[in-house]
This record gives sequence, structure tokens and C-alpha cells, in this order.
Amino acid sequence: MHIDHIDAYFEGLSNKDIQRAAEHLAPGVLLLSPVFEESFQGKDTVTKVLEGLLTTIDSIHPDLKLGSDRDFAMFFTIECEGVTVNGAEHIHLDGEGLIASITVAWRPLASAVLIQEKLARNLGGTPLRLVPALNL
Repeated sequence: MHIDHIDAYFEGLSNKDIQRAAEHLAPGVLLLSPVFEESFQGKDTVTKVLEGLLTTIDSIHPDLKLGSDRDFAMFFTIECEGVTVNGAEHIHLDGEGLIASITVAWRPLASAVLIQEKLARNLGGTPLRLVPALNL
């Protein structure tokens, strides 16, 4: 399986070129995000979410790619106004090598929530908040 679509997708994200990134998404792509409860389905919808991310953050840089056959893990770093998030994506490719699904994980949680607050405002969603746990 060729990984050209994964490399070009991350090159587009890194250059904040949403059209370049979107070219590598399958029509029915599914995005499972760590910062929104709902999933996002379809190329147009996922492209809008990714565009919102790119306008929110300062940068995204791929760090490491691992994979076999049609499943890959991409590890990356996001910077946003002095906040750093380390992320990982499980990317599944369809039979044509296009990105069929993306499952995203971010850490640390506090930094992820800070970026989610900004992203939610840009996309019209509900910002999350961390609250201290009660002593039970």
C-alpha cells in the first residue's frame, strides 16, 4: 500500500494548506476527535474541522510515522500560543489509499483542553473546562 496520501496530507497540514490536505481524504472519511464528543463524517465536514484547527493553532509538525498495510500511526506536535500538545492519529486507508478514517489522541489533557477552548469557539462548539476533583 502506498503511503503517498498520508505524507501529502500531513505536508498540507504542516503548511496550513487545507486544500492540499483535503485532497487525500476519502469522500466518506470519518474523524474521531479527542476534543469533541461527536464524530465528523464526510470530506466536506472533516475539511471544515481541519480548517478550524489550522486557523486556531500556530503550527503542527509530524514527528514519527509507523504502519503496515492500510493502518498507520502518525505522531505529531501542535503549538498554539505557547501551549504544546503531543498527538497521535490512527489513520486507516481505503482501497485506493485515501484516508478513510482518522482517530486522534492528544496529551497532556490540560493543554489539549486549552486548545479545545479556542477551537470550539472557532467552530461554534462548546468549550471544555477542567475542574478539580472533589474529595470523595
